[in-house]
Amino acid sequence: MTQHENHHDHRSTHHADRGDVSTVTTSPARRYRGVGVLALASVVAVTTTACGAISEALQDRGSGHTRAFTYDTGADGKADEGLPSWVPDDASDVRGVFRTTGDEMILTMDADVTSLPADCTSVDAGHPLVAKPTRGTLTADDYRTGSTLKAGWWTAGQEQDASMQCDGWWVGTKDGALFAFHPELKAVQVEDQPDPA
Repeated sequence: MTQHENHHDHRSTHHADRGDVSTVTTSPARRYRGVGVLALASVVAVTTTACGAISEALQDRGSGHTRAFTYDTGADGKADEGLPSWVPDDASDVRGVFRTTGDEMILTMDADVTSLPADCTSVDAGHPLVAKPTRGTLTADDYRTGSTLKAGWWTAGQEQDASMQCDGWWVGTKDGALFAFHPELKAVQVEDQPDPA
């Protein structure tokens, strides 16, 4: 009996003494195969994630870097951190489009203008429609004054009919619905968007 066979017999006897009826043997080939399977699984997971990110980026580019969204209520949208705090909780049928590469957003919702917070201000000669930057050293001159986003429920130029400003948003009513617009920075490239549905 070779020394290796003797060692193997001793191991088997040792396992049998503990009441273990199965002999656990892991050969170097099995260990490397297991490591190979784990490495392959990691590569597949990373590749799948990367392909998903690439697919999402291409879809985003094809839509002019814009995304549409809906919420049943204002409260739902605020809980999801997708809507500004001034949107009334009881607003319904909330729809919006935003640019993924900038600040611009347009909204429409079923809500009454009287349900807006008290800190929303009326537009008048003393309070004209202007961008109200809230970060860094940006000024109103750094922003566009017209919407560049498209939606089937948004009429080009309707942001100019806003009658109130709420935290930098231009807010007004049209056809019984509340609408809102947040201006875009001039520095942001505006890409072609598909025609709205």
